[in-house]
Parts: sequence; C-alpha cells; structure tokens
Amino acid sequence: MIKALAAAKINLYLDVLRRREDGYHDIETLYQPVSLWDELTFEKAPAGIEVVGDDASIPWNEENLCHRAAKLILESSGTKGGVRIGVTKGIPSGAGLGGGSSDAAATLLAVNELLHCGFSNDELRKLSLALGSDVPFFIFGSPAIGRGRGELLEGAPGLRGGWILIVKPDVTVSTSWAYQNFNLILTRGEGRATLTTLLEGIQRFPAVRLETRNSFEAGVVEHYPGVSGILSALRDEKPVLSSLSGSGSACFAVFEVESRAREVGERFNSEGLFTRLVQPVEQAIHISGTERSS
Repeated sequence: MIKALAAAKINLYLDVLRRREDGYHDIETLYQPVSLWDELTFEKAPAGIEVVGDDASIPWNEENLCHRAAKLILESSGTKGGVRIGVTKGIPSGAGLGGGSSDAAATLLAVNELLHCGFSNDELRKLSLALGSDVPFFIFGSPAIGRGRGELLEGAPGLRGGWILIVKPDVTVSTSWAYQNFNLILTRGEGRATLTTLLEGIQRFPAVRLETRNSFEAGVVEHYPGVSGILSALRDEKPVLSSLSGSGSACFAVFEVESRAREVGERFNSEGLFTRLVQPVEQAIHISGTERSS
C-alpha cells in the first residue's frame, strides 16, 4: 500500500488576463499550498480501477478525478494491472481550494510509484494538464507563480509563517460558471495591486499589510451574498491579507498571530460555517508506504 497526503491551495493572487482562442483563459496567479489535507490510499489490484471515498456528495465513479488520473497514467504508460484508491476528504469541494486537483496529482504520483510506470515529475506535469489547469501545480508541489492556464510554473517565495483562516459558506461555486460570469473589461480596472508588489510584500511579512486581487471576486460577491458577507467580516478584522481563493466559495485571511486567527475563526464557527485554521506548507503532496520504502 502507498499512502498520500494531498494539500489544499489558496491563491494569494489571481488575475485573469485574456480569453484564448482555445476557449481557456490566460491567468497569472500565486499558488500557496496550505496544511488542509485529503488522505488517500493506493493498493495494487489485478485489473481495473476502483475509487471509494467518505464524502457522499462527491461521485466516486469514472468521472471522479482520481479515477480519471489513474486511467490516464495506466493507459499512457501501457502498464498492466489495476489499482484500488481510498479517499478521506478534509478539503471541501466547490471551494476554490483545489481538493480534486490535489487528489488527482497525488494519484498520478502514487500510481507512478506503485505500479512502476516510469514517468518523471516533469512528464507527469505535462500529462496532468489533461485533468485540469491546477493539477500541474500540485505535481510541482511548492509555492509557485502560474501562468498560461496555470500550468506554466515558476517557483516563488511563499508565505513564511503566519496563520491562515479559511471560511467557506454553505454554497459551492463552479469554476466554469465563474469564468462565464466575470467581466474582463471591468476587472482590468479594479485596484492597483500587482503580483510584483505582492511578492515584494511577502518578503517583508508580517511587517506590511499586503494588497492583492482576484478577478473572480466581483462576480462571485454579486451572485453569492454569503461570500460577500464573509469577505467583509474578515476584512473588518484587519488581517495582513484577505481574498477569495480561486473562484470560491472559500475565503481566507492571513493573520500574524495564532490567537487572533483563532478568535476570529470561532465567530464564524459559531455561525455554523466551515472554518479551518491552517499554515503555509512547502510541499503539497506527501507520499509514504510499504511500496515506497521497499
């Protein structure tokens, strides 16, 4: 058996630049993995792919990203045999935290080892783009600037320390909906925050308050009042940085002091909202187990 821990991510910055001829969008984003994890197990099987999970709201059939990732690597490598995958969810779905993409990346990495498929991590990153725009980042694993669809990755300094409060309302936001419902012309004029100034500010964390942008925020806030209320309440607490993550619905705020972050989190928790207090991590996927050590 091989075991994997698959981290969530937040987008410390996310700017949608333009719509491409292939229907996708060029973006510029800063990915930060955080200590909110899904747990996965992988076992050899004589044939076929089986995926089981503990979240009844998620389909665990052939459309599941873990199933699709296992099928992709087995077919691409021509490897014989199958795999059984178990998933224990800690990352909420439809939140902009990348849980499905992280699980897919963990599946590619783990099956590659378990069944000796022979791919390098660079090859897996290229392969993984067929599964989703965020999956290559999770293969890359460490804080990174993402360009193109998000797959053109450049290592970057992430947050060093601090406490990140994640709050999610009881709604999910489809990424495809978010792309269809944001106004590229309007978002171009929103604020003056740039990735360069954010990266400079991160080097001085927590001495300065950080400014950022998320091109999806205006459209999501307009259509989802619950998201709007959370962002407003978080910003009233004067964190170092606050934003929507990805296309939402999860919001986050970065605090210097743990006690302050916990105090704010308890208020949201008392309202029945999903809240987690996490920290930045340097590696998104951790793989261990008997096959790896043998």
